Formats: sequence, structure tokens, C-alpha cells
Amino acid sequence: TALHAICINPKATPDMLKLIADTCPQAITTQAEMITDVEIELKDDGKARVIHETREMLTPIMLWLKVKGKSYDDDDFDEQGLMTLDAVLQKGLEWNDLNCLISIQFSDHSDFFGVTNDTNNLYSFMHAATIDRMNLETVYRLALYDPKLISESFSETETPRRKRSRKVN
Repeated sequence: TALHAICINPKATPDMLKLIADTCPQAITTQAEMITDVEIELKDDGKARVIHETREMLTPIMLWLKVKGKSYDDDDFDEQGLMTLDAVLQKGLEWNDLNCLISIQFSDHSDFFGVTNDTNNLYSFMHAATIDRMNLETVYRLALYDPKLISESFSETETPRRKRSRKVN
């Protein structure tokens, strides 16, 4: 699919990925056979011969992760073939990479932002802050994606009042 083709481009931007994912949403979970590993032998006459190649059925998300050198397993994906919120954040991706992955998978972002995690009841930026490998920029940008969540979180609890300082003679 076109989404597979753009996922192997290291210069692909989140906007490019989102445009293709929005245009053809079924491509997000479509698996295509991809050659993921090739062993080549160079002959004396200068010609090359393929000794071994590995073929895998990959979704665009799986392909994108392979291109980025990130590992994954079947538990990272739900029954529809989409990565779970936990799995996306546990990869410890830099913001640009995380934004690309979000753009492929969550076209309207409503499934990612503004939704609490099932296991710990935290929003995505809060969950990201608990992950050791996560950098501060990524947590910050996740929080900026939906700043009303922060204001709602703080408005739900009463703000503690400051004690007045006593005057000491």
C-alpha cells in the first residue's frame, strides 16, 4: 500500500503519514509481504547472488517500527492490529517518532489523547512521565496536544490554600 511505501522513508513526516492514513484508513491494518532481511554472496565475476531472504507479513506500523530498529511482539497489538497505548509509550520513542506513530494509527487522535489508560487510569502524558526511557520533551508535547486535560485535572481537586507567614520580631 502507499502507507507501507511511505513508512520506509526515513524522511516521512507525521503530516505525510496522517494524510495517507486518513485517505485510506483500511491500509493501517493491511498486511503486505515484505523482505526484511537479505543475505547476499558476491561471486568472483562481480555478480551477486541471494543466499537467503526473510519475508514477513507486516502492517505499516510493524514496518515503521522495523525501519526505526524498534522491537515489537504480538502483545503490543490489539485484536484489530493496532498498537495499544501502553505499547506505544513503552517504546520510549523520541517525540518526532512518537508523533509519526500516532499519526499513522490515530488519525483523529481521539483514541489516544483524552483517554485514560485501562491499567493505571492515567492520561497519555501522565503515563509517559512514569516511563524511565521517556524524555521530558515528549511528555511536554503530549501534554500540549490537549492542554484542557491539565486544567480539568487541576480544577477537579481543590487547590490547597497557602498559610500566611507569621511575623517574627
